[in-house]
Amino acid sequence: MNRYPTAAPCTPDNGDAQPMWSPTQDQIESTRLHRFMADASALKGVQFNSYEALWQWSVEDIESFWSLVWDFSGVVGDKGTSTVSNLDQMPGARWFPGSKVNYAENLLKTRDDSDALVFWGEDKVKRRL
Repeated sequence: MNRYPTAAPCTPDNGDAQPMWSPTQDQIESTRLHRFMADASALKGVQFNSYEALWQWSVEDIESFWSLVWDFSGVVGDKGTSTVSNLDQMPGARWFPGSKVNYAENLLKTRDDSDALVFWGEDKVKRRL
């Protein structure tokens, strides 16, 4: 059962509504989410063919899911031995409690002209470093 409500299609009659746009298979396969799902499938030996299946795994095997998020995201640092502590305390859960991360090292890990920081102010001001 899905814990999150599903929005009704945006049509007046709510009948046989069709999406206004759907991505091509090539577009789907070029997304980071698709690559993450492939990595998760390889890690667990289970095929994650839908977002719902990936979500289900994320809530059933929290340690493995978040460990893969860390690895997949390319975080530079020491992950520690646990991905979460005090999970039964919300608020109060601690994510990657034993981790050591140097914020500046992660911002500056690429040696190219890509942005390290992007600021978008409420007044539409944008600054990139």
